[in-house]
Amino acid sequence: MVNEQAIRRGTGLEYKWVVTFVVVLGVFMSILDQTIVNIAIPRLQTAFGADIHSVQWVLTAYILTLGIITPSSGFFADKLGTKRFYIISLSAFTLGSALCGLAWNLPVLIFFRILQAAGGAALFPLSITMLFREFPPQERGMAVGVFGIPALLAPAIGPTLGGYLVTYVGWQAIFYVNVPIGIMAVILVSLLIREYPTQSNLQFDLLGFLLVAVGLGMLLYGLSSASTDGWGSITVTGSISAGVVVLIIFTVVELLLANRGGQPLLDLRLFGNRPFLTSSIASIFVFVSLYGGIFLLPIYLQSVRGQSAFQAGVTLLPQALASMVGVVVGGRLVDRIGVHAVIIPGLLILSIGTWQLSFITVNSPFWWLQIIFIVRGLGLGLGIMPLTITALSEVSPRQLAQGSSINTVIRSVGGSLSIAVLATLVQSQAKVHFTHLAEQVTMTSPLGQMLLRLQAAFVSRGADINAAKGAALQVIAGLVQRQAFVLSLQDAFNFSLAVTVFAIIAVLFVRKSRQPTRAPQISHDSQTAPEEEEPQHVLVLAE
Repeated sequence: MVNEQAIRRGTGLEYKWVVTFVVVLGVFMSILDQTIVNIAIPRLQTAFGADIHSVQWVLTAYILTLGIITPSSGFFADKLGTKRFYIISLSAFTLGSALCGLAWNLPVLIFFRILQAAGGAALFPLSITMLFREFPPQERGMAVGVFGIPALLAPAIGPTLGGYLVTYVGWQAIFYVNVPIGIMAVILVSLLIREYPTQSNLQFDLLGFLLVAVGLGMLLYGLSSASTDGWGSITVTGSISAGVVVLIIFTVVELLLANRGGQPLLDLRLFGNRPFLTSSIASIFVFVSLYGGIFLLPIYLQSVRGQSAFQAGVTLLPQALASMVGVVVGGRLVDRIGVHAVIIPGLLILSIGTWQLSFITVNSPFWWLQIIFIVRGLGLGLGIMPLTITALSEVSPRQLAQGSSINTVIRSVGGSLSIAVLATLVQSQAKVHFTHLAEQVTMTSPLGQMLLRLQAAFVSRGADINAAKGAALQVIAGLVQRQAFVLSLQDAFNFSLAVTVFAIIAVLFVRKSRQPTRAPQISHDSQTAPEEEEPQHVLVLAE
């Protein structure tokens, strides 16, 4: 067993902060990988001679595997031990990363991405579980604040780092970058983290696993395909409908099993816990706004403003730094003044930033964009991580692994839903705006006058009248298309603003509870499962 006093003498840190530092490494690596690969899609098309729909499976297979594996992480953490299962997950993710860099064709790369995701699926819920077991309730806000830094920083620097590696090193480097971090994390966990009590009498809920795997797999596949196939396609509607039906069956089966005294894969009775339910609903809305910005802003900077992937990542970096400040400050404030006093101002700040982005143009000043990015980052930092604290505030210690697993699944579905909805909205609205703008191009309009000037300029360079007219029309069409795309982005940010308002409403329903005077103590000396205890309904937030 890990000697806590020896760790403290050697590092100068309390054991709980050692745990925080170690789990931050694993979570940062996992979340960074989800964003860093996006930037390499065009390079992978060239490397493997494949079309965009085929290469898209590099992302889709990873997302589907995360959704399928995550629900089982609670069971394996309780069965094998949290530390042991965390090491297994880290090792699988690191090995999968190395194999991805060695892939010699696209199918092999997709297979290795599945292995990589199978390891990475449990890292986030296991990290939250370990943190909440070590920190007393009145300190969890501060802990989650520190933990939230990589959760918000990784998506922001992913495009920057990925753009640099793809441009100057090679696409393989975006996978190899995980290997040294993963090896370091495995060593640190092995040496510094203690094992938690296991429950050897648990039985794996195979039927529940198959149902949730099929249900979540089809739901996430349908959402991922919506941006390319359209919401009206048979693939999308069929997958989402079938996924919802299977998940309803899964819900019924799990509740029946739990009520009969069995051991369900996911204890859905946690949704009877009001803070867990309301925080989960609010998290979906907030993550729609978060992923909307992560998805839309790089497209705007590269497609409209002509920045490279690396330049766009640098432009978005202030948002990440503001998120870091917001998440640390928000974590400390939650412990002192409560959830509503932190999350609601954070969501209001996020709303202001999103509202301002609804006025974005093809020539918006970069200084103005940077201010808005910083405002959004601060709001996201204040609004997101406290929801995790609230969701798990009244979950008993023995159910933390279950609660964090469900919380992670909800966030994955929310992120996939956000990207699918916003991608479809931008594509459809861009066509509408293009048609409307094209109808306004007359010889007396500004664009019509520009068309005549361009045509004259091409003629003066020696082009015949037909060729000059075609070239001028092509230029005007490009300008109209760019303007139509920006107008569709405005529509998307207006949609995100409405979603943020719903998040504020959901947070208002989070119940206030008194802060506990004493943190529940969990024994670390026993290597067997502790006796069943009554759920400790305490709120980690002072209200």
